[in-house]
Amino acid sequence: MFKKILLGYDGSEHAKKALIKAVELGKTFQAELFILSVGTIPSYAETISEVEEAKEQALKYYEKLQKEAFTLINTENFKIDFLVKFGKPSEVIVNTAEELEVDLIVVGAGEHSYLVRRILGTTADRVVDSASCSVLVIR
Repeated sequence: MFKKILLGYDGSEHAKKALIKAVELGKTFQAELFILSVGTIPSYAETISEVEEAKEQALKYYEKLQKEAFTLINTENFKIDFLVKFGKPSEVIVNTAEELEVDLIVVGAGEHSYLVRRILGTTADRVVDSASCSVLVIR
């Protein structure tokens, strides 16, 4: 049913729950799993060197998170690709899903106050609204 699965992964507790479910689905369907971490560039960066430094720090951070994720899962006979991209998380997740032609996006959803959800929305909400494929939200 699913041949390619994309997981949005930020290392949070709800992302770890989504990781476990994505791996379970990947093994069940013998699907390729892409684990995507999205770094953001601070809006206060004024020079190219500040932007490059922020990207370098984010890459190190997300590579560490992905290594930790790799130790959480049993990857025997299972293909996983780790990706780090930069931008607005919901947009990067949806765009990457389209680029990779995935069948399913898996995202974790944490607890947010009613006001935050109502005014700002969440990354999971935006992915669900924008994705052209199925989306599984893990709470």
